[in-house]
Amino acid sequence: MKRILLPGVIACALAATCAYGQEASNSAPSVPLIGLKDAYAGKFLIGTAGDVPRGYSAVELANIKDNYNIITPENCMKPQSLHPSEDQYTWGTADAMVKWCQENNIKVWAHNLCWHTQTGRWMLQGTNGQPITRDLAIEHLKSHILAVAGHFKGQVLGWDVVNEAIDDRANNEPANLRNDAWYRAIGPDFLTMAFKWAHEADPDAQLYYNDYNIEQGAVANSGKHAASMALLKQMIKDGAPINGVGIQGHWHLDTKIEDVEKAISDYESLGLKISISELDVTATGENSGAFNVRGGGGAPITEEALKKQADIYRQLFEIFNRHAKSISRVTLWGLSDTRSWRRGQAALLFDGQLKPKPAFQAVIDVGLGKTAAK
Repeated sequence: MKRILLPGVIACALAATCAYGQEASNSAPSVPLIGLKDAYAGKFLIGTAGDVPRGYSAVELANIKDNYNIITPENCMKPQSLHPSEDQYTWGTADAMVKWCQENNIKVWAHNLCWHTQTGRWMLQGTNGQPITRDLAIEHLKSHILAVAGHFKGQVLGWDVVNEAIDDRANNEPANLRNDAWYRAIGPDFLTMAFKWAHEADPDAQLYYNDYNIEQGAVANSGKHAASMALLKQMIKDGAPINGVGIQGHWHLDTKIEDVEKAISDYESLGLKISISELDVTATGENSGAFNVRGGGGAPITEEALKKQADIYRQLFEIFNRHAKSISRVTLWGLSDTRSWRRGQAALLFDGQLKPKPAFQAVIDVGLGKTAAK
């Protein structure tokens, strides 16, 4: 049921402490007076990630319906999950997710069509384990994209077409492409090919390139950000039907906020939309945005760290607000601190019991135009 919020109720929401139940698995939550999606209505979509509804409790699903208007599947649409062998497609979990989202008026952002990992070996290796020919690699990638994007045609808002193709280390090429199996098998033009096939399969879907750390070096015009600009410019020149770029946003308490805003401005200058596609902000430990948490994972989270985390989230959403005309969506990568690939680092807006953290209220306040306390 949709709640109608009167101005006085919204004002009370700013002052009230909103809390969910102590046990997410079996207790009815105390529902916040306003959800994240409502605070940003008319600006951009607010999303979460997960292979819903399978394995989610009623309380978790209620939290999703209250706070989010778009969902990214965390794993069930990745190539290995959907297409484990050449003649086998496993649609069940992904179809169930799309159906649930349709029933609950929630959009789906599909993730992803081409990646160097979580991809079946058959796509790039022969039965003898040796690399396949370029022509066969092209055939495999094309047939996969046409089949998968075609299957979900008209049911998803868009796709992360190519995921994480830029290397973390310099390789003396402007676009700094990762020397992965797709690059070795086809060459750098596999990206533009993938976008053209995705557009052929679903002409109305929005098509994005998605990567982590691509905001780093934006102010200095260096590093992975400079490589991303070179790549995107080349793809546009080559005729790739690309609509936008996803900045994953796996950040931490010492993230350089100025790089984030400069990166958004740079992508705007290319005529692209921007999504913050996998947002989280760790409150403890170190993490570059890649796997393997280093230092502090699982340690107790101090009140000071939670306050600083809230301030980082506040600053980030202030940036997103300033660029709302070009920001298409902001997606939190997980539902709670325990439903997160960064479990143990308290990276999201809700704790493990789905109780909102200080960062939740900071994000709500920005959406409603409330300035931070001095």
